[in-house]
Formats: sequence, structure tokens, C-alpha cells
Amino acid sequence: MGSNRAPATVVICCGMPVDASRGDVATWTDLATRTHVPITWACRRDTLPTVLAALGGVNDHEFALELNPMHLAFRPALRREIAAARDVAGSLASVVIAGTPCLDHRALFVEQGIQTLAVGGFEHTGRTSRRPPPAGWQCRSIVWGLWEVQTVPGPPRHPMAWMLGGFAAPRLAEGSLTVVHIAPDMIGERQARIALERLVQWIGGRPAGVQPARLSDLPGLLRAGGQPESGSVLRQAA
Repeated sequence: MGSNRAPATVVICCGMPVDASRGDVATWTDLATRTHVPITWACRRDTLPTVLAALGGVNDHEFALELNPMHLAFRPALRREIAAARDVAGSLASVVIAGTPCLDHRALFVEQGIQTLAVGGFEHTGRTSRRPPPAGWQCRSIVWGLWEVQTVPGPPRHPMAWMLGGFAAPRLAEGSLTVVHIAPDMIGERQARIALERLVQWIGGRPAGVQPARLSDLPGLLRAGGQPESGSVLRQAA
């Protein structure tokens, strides 16, 4: 019997370690590849060639550009960084920035084809979202064509539970959005690897009421009011 409950949308956004080799990249992506759980890989522009070479091209993987806050201060530098990443990866629709960045050049992101910004927090702008997000979704659209979504760090709240293998499935509110940002450079490679494995295994088990998504899926879902539509690009975990 079907359920009318709105699913909780979960996005896993995982960074690549600094100086990751081809072998390192294969190790990080293997679990997601085998389980078909959608993951958005956040890569710095200079690591993209290694990552793409290790994966044999873009294929079914999604990439977001990981930006340092210092890239945001000057329009020319920001434009060059996005253009250089696109030259390597081809299409690029999402950007990931740790912390609460000062986003003075939102219009430039739109000009460069970026539709989703994943940030650790929202800075105060004095402006409200041009479009109201669905209830339970921490996101906003200050300029047309660009959505900012707030991430939660991974592993959240109880890191020792992850380290000891005592992962408890998170309780997600009906119809909510959770974007988990796993950053190896911030929490350590070992702990980040454990966090990724636990999340992928949990979502791979197809928990009831959970809809996995990629960062690039969010604008479409937001246009639909947060509800998956028939023919959605989202993939249920196999």
C-alpha cells in the first residue's frame, strides 16, 4: 500500500583529500559506484584532472567545484576559477564553499551557469528569498537562477559513534532537506571515510521515506515545491 508522506531528501556531498592519487580516488568512489547511491563529489579545480582520470571521465558521477572563500573576493579571479574547472569537467552546475562565505558576486555565478551553491551558513544580506523554499528546506534564492542551500557537517553531532561503528540512522522530518558535507581536509580522511561509508550503506538499504539526490537535482525539486515528480532525474538507491 502506498504512502502519501512526503519523502525526506538527502544529498551527500563529499570532498576529495588534498593530493589524492588516482588510487585514492578509486578507493573513495568505489563504494558509491557499487551501491549506485548518488553522491556529489566536491573537487578543487587543481584536483579535477586527477579525479576525472581515475574515473575514466565524468560518466555517471557528478562533480561540484569546491571554492576557497578567497576566490570570492574578486570577480576576475572567481570567473577564472569557474571557467578553468569547466574546461576540465565540461558541465558544471554546483559549487561548494565551507563556512559562511560573503557572496558579493551572485550574479557572476548565474552568468557562469552555476545554479546551486552549497554553503555552511547564510550570511546576513538584509534581503529575503525571491522564492519561498518548501517547509523544512534550509535554502534561499537571493538572485534569480541561483539557489543557496545550507549544509550540515558530516559526521554530525556524535563523531565517536561513527568511529566506533555505532552509526544510528538519522531522524529526518517528513518533506525536509538535508545536505551533508563530508570534508576530509577538515575532519580527517579516516573519519570522513567512515562517515561516507555509513551514509552510503544506510541509503543503499533504501530506508523508507528517504529520497537521495544530487546537488544539481535541487533546482528542479525546488521548482516542484520539494516533491519528486514523475520522470524525475533522481535515482532511487538500487
